[in-house]
Amino acid sequence: MLAATEDWLALDKSAGFGTRAHPWDETPDLDGALNVQLEAEKPELQRTGASLFGSAYYLDPEISGVALFAKNRDALTDLRNHFGSADCKFTFHFVAARGSAGASGAAPTQSGSTGEGGQTVAFQADAPLLPHRVKHKMIPSTAKGKKSFTRFKRLAETDKGWVFWQAEVDFFRPHQVRAHAATHGIPVMGDALYDGPVAPTVRQLQPRARRSDSEAPVYQGLAIHLSRAEIPQAEKSLVIESPLPKAFALLLKRLGVEF
Repeated sequence: MLAATEDWLALDKSAGFGTRAHPWDETPDLDGALNVQLEAEKPELQRTGASLFGSAYYLDPEISGVALFAKNRDALTDLRNHFGSADCKFTFHFVAARGSAGASGAAPTQSGSTGEGGQTVAFQADAPLLPHRVKHKMIPSTAKGKKSFTRFKRLAETDKGWVFWQAEVDFFRPHQVRAHAATHGIPVMGDALYDGPVAPTVRQLQPRARRSDSEAPVYQGLAIHLSRAEIPQAEKSLVIESPLPKAFALLLKRLGVEF
């Protein structure tokens, strides 16, 4: 558990679990699991004082990080209204191969002193998104897509060709960050659905490695994490942070990412 109040609790969600049921997902969802255990009168959940559990927002099962759940119906309505009104702020971090960032949308702005050539790359993706008619993914569509905005910032780049990115949103649709990243030439490492690059092997990163697992990828799954959620409260916004999973932090170390 990351944080809790009388009305909600925030969990550090692992990849592989959804926050709520979705037609695209075949994985277990925390909404269902938490409520089943609450109805079974599990002591650890009864102690939370919850009358129900409801996710404030949908987070792809493949993405780890902050998952927020209301503990009563009034709180659920309030949190979902804040989320739907784009009152919250969310920060994702992910790894991508060096690409043509910003190529499919507004030109990147150049400033600061980080990244290749001593510059920071930052841009906003604003392609409207629409669910694919057959595949379980989002696609850009100016005709029928719904408004979507994601702000990207390059945090660090390595001499091995990998880049560490930050993505900020006030409201996000399913797969939004992943789809926008792919649209702009920087699909997330491990995201085959959006043509993301596979993780490198130990041998690719360390050519002289003689370990038995030298041909194995250095990371499994999608290299993306919801690190921070800022939720409006009566007096001031509450910030909930989730540290990078150990495997993600180790990936950055192996890639030589410093930030």
